[in-house]
Amino acid sequence: MEDKIKNPDGQVTRFWNKLNLLAEISSILRSNPPTRETFIMVLEAIREILPFEGAVLQLFNKNIGKLEEIISLGEMVSPTDFVDSELAEEFPAWVASHKKPILLSDVKIPSDTRRDKKGSCLIVPLAVDNRLIGIVTFAGDCCGFFREKDIRLLSVVGDHMAVSIDRLIYQNKLEIKNAALKKARKDLKRAQENIINNERLAAVRELAISMNHEINNPLSVIIGNIQYLLVIEKDISKMTAQRLKKIEAEALRIADLNHRLLEIDDLVSETYIEGADNIKMINIEKSSARG
Repeated sequence: MEDKIKNPDGQVTRFWNKLNLLAEISSILRSNPPTRETFIMVLEAIREILPFEGAVLQLFNKNIGKLEEIISLGEMVSPTDFVDSELAEEFPAWVASHKKPILLSDVKIPSDTRRDKKGSCLIVPLAVDNRLIGIVTFAGDCCGFFREKDIRLLSVVGDHMAVSIDRLIYQNKLEIKNAALKKARKDLKRAQENIINNERLAAVRELAISMNHEINNPLSVIIGNIQYLLVIEKDISKMTAQRLKKIEAEALRIADLNHRLLEIDDLVSETYIEGADNIKMINIEKSSARG
């Protein structure tokens, strides 16, 4: 432990060790998400200063109204094994009411029951504004393992962890809500675009039906007369016949495009004239079901 440091400036060194511990815990919690790995790093940092036998971090789960184990490190003694059953049911409230570390000494260490070895158990509450957010329980391998100065240090560390973890969890929840909000906005934008596209498509289809009706009648007359001239009139020159066939082909192409307008199931736009106005047109080939 820190007492083992032997140098003229031992107390100064121990002071800086403790200060560096708080700074390291703050850095770990500030730089990482509230995950198992993050909390293990915190406990390992504490063990560098105070080599405990084992530790467990429990956080209060509002959904189930109980303390929930998050991580454990090394050998562990459960504090609920050393209080009566009725108190165990009210354990979170009992710890919160003390508002300071609770030392349970002369407890049996499960990993060494053959020698009936005794140890110490220190419960450090993690509270913010009298609201219990969790506890850290430390186990020592002998009676009197935790001295007064260790308890004071872990009390300060517990307060620091409580504030940092509470903020970390709040930030994590906020990030989740922000991500959900971004997704909702994206989904809303997509839905709005779909509504606009559907309205445009409905308008185009309505126009297509009108155009189909208005164009088909004169087209029928044009194509019918061309075919009549090509079949009935025998004195038409070869050049005139070729021109009539070309007119017929283009008229049939108009009829096909007119029919494709009725088959539009999506609107695929392309730039028709580039410039300040950037005029676009609907690509009928790509927009129709046959495209």
